[in-house]
Amino acid sequence: MSANTFYAYFFLLALCSVCSTTKAFTLNLTENCDANQIYFCTLTNLSSTLRDPMLVANSTAPQLSELVLRDSIIPRIPRSLLDQAPTLHGFIMHNCELQRLTVFDFPTGHPLQTLVLQANRISDVPERSFVTLYALQELQLGRNMIHMVHKNAFAGLRRLRYLDLQQNDIRELPASLFDELSMLEHIDLSSNNIQRIDVNTFARNMNLQTVLLGDNSFATFESDSLAHLVHLHLLDISNSNVKLLRLQSVDTLLVQGGALEDIVISGSAVKVHAANNLLTRLEIGDKRSVRELDLHGNRLESLDSVMGMMNLQRLDVARNQLQTLRTSESPLYLALPNLVHLSLSTNQLKNLTLETFLLLQKLTHLDLSFNNLLNLDQRLFEPLVNLEKFYIEGNRLHSFDYEKFIESHEYVKELGIFDNEWEYRYMRTMVDYLKEHNIQLPVRFTSNSNGNSGGNHIDTTLNSLSATDKAAHHRYASTASSLNDFDTPDADMPAASSAAAAMTDISGIHPYLTTRDVLTLVILLLVFLILLLQLLSFLREEECLPTCCNRLVRNARTNNRRRLDEEEEDSEV
Repeated sequence: MSANTFYAYFFLLALCSVCSTTKAFTLNLTENCDANQIYFCTLTNLSSTLRDPMLVANSTAPQLSELVLRDSIIPRIPRSLLDQAPTLHGFIMHNCELQRLTVFDFPTGHPLQTLVLQANRISDVPERSFVTLYALQELQLGRNMIHMVHKNAFAGLRRLRYLDLQQNDIRELPASLFDELSMLEHIDLSSNNIQRIDVNTFARNMNLQTVLLGDNSFATFESDSLAHLVHLHLLDISNSNVKLLRLQSVDTLLVQGGALEDIVISGSAVKVHAANNLLTRLEIGDKRSVRELDLHGNRLESLDSVMGMMNLQRLDVARNQLQTLRTSESPLYLALPNLVHLSLSTNQLKNLTLETFLLLQKLTHLDLSFNNLLNLDQRLFEPLVNLEKFYIEGNRLHSFDYEKFIESHEYVKELGIFDNEWEYRYMRTMVDYLKEHNIQLPVRFTSNSNGNSGGNHIDTTLNSLSATDKAAHHRYASTASSLNDFDTPDADMPAASSAAAAMTDISGIHPYLTTRDVLTLVILLLVFLILLLQLLSFLREEECLPTCCNRLVRNARTNNRRRLDEEEEDSEV
């Protein structure tokens, strides 16, 4: 045996002896838990391995009700710990690098009611993992690495009411996965990669009240998958590929940012948030139950589906395809007497009749910005006696009787007027008048995109927005730059003055450069270019251009020769 081999053999023996003498971590509930934590105990920075699992000293904690292990390294459920806490109702392992679950992890007949295993490294949930926990009511497995759940993983959990599987990598839900969970009320499957939801997925979960399915890439979502649920409190299917949804009744429906085309709710709905979809139809049976509708960024061409919602308080239909507010049910006015907030921004509205807002006496917020309105009669808004915020920027207005409008609306405190076709002096007079009456003039921007990805205005006021933000983001910088002339330096508005000064540097040509001015400038440049081309053509025809060029070449050569002669004379000297 060579010397090197002997040393290697000796090193391995020494390493084995060290490993054999290493003791697993031993936890004593009586000693490790604070004396004041008789019922609730939190332990951190514990460590064990699969080869040397955590050991628990024989120290029963009969009064312990909730135990929290967090920010530790514990790859297996410490069953012996649960044995020493026979009355434990809540067990939480958060961020403990837990790797696996087995049917042997929990003692038989343990009265545990809440089990939280969030933010660990669990990769799968095997068969009958929790069958011994007969009293379990809440199970949280979110923020793990789960990609597979056995069809009998939740067998025996007949009392379970709350199940959380969010932020995993689950792709498939076996057909009978939730069949035994007859008392289930809340389920969270959001932020996974689930491919299919059908009528059998929740067929036996009749008590479901909260269903969270957002941020999944469904290849198949049958429209009647949730139609059997009598009354949902909350349903979230945001950011998914659902195209048609049928429900009986729901308090709050969240379906933003998807491909939804039709929503059919046979019963009641209180709040519907379906922004940035492809909606062309919304049907709700009990229209009087609706309080809030957010439908901005869709493809609605009329407000027919909204008529009859007598208790509606908030309506956002911005970024749709509305050309008129007339409906088949109410061709003259909007019959929404309890409406408080109405956004019609970024549509294709051209004209409004005097009767349009006749029944909207409770309205406090009205947004008509970024349409194609050519004129607005202030009498149109006389019924809106409670109006506080009013936006008409981004239209094609030349005039507006702002004095009568302010006189008849004593509660108005914010008015959006920019990016219209006001004459410069007219706009200056209007801004001065509004400032004298303490009306805030917000600077608002909107996206150029025609898709459904946005549609939200960014609202700021002249008093609060910094100069840097305005200069960096304001889409209509030339319009806003005129504020520098309207606003004199005032101690009460330092931010306004600095913002206006910053925005004046953007335009640089004129304090108020309208679209018409830009078009005129472009036309003048084109005319100048055409004249220049004609001049060059004339010179070529008259053979003047080559003569001029030859003269320039001769003069250049003569100058070069003179310079060379002068340099030679200098060198000789």
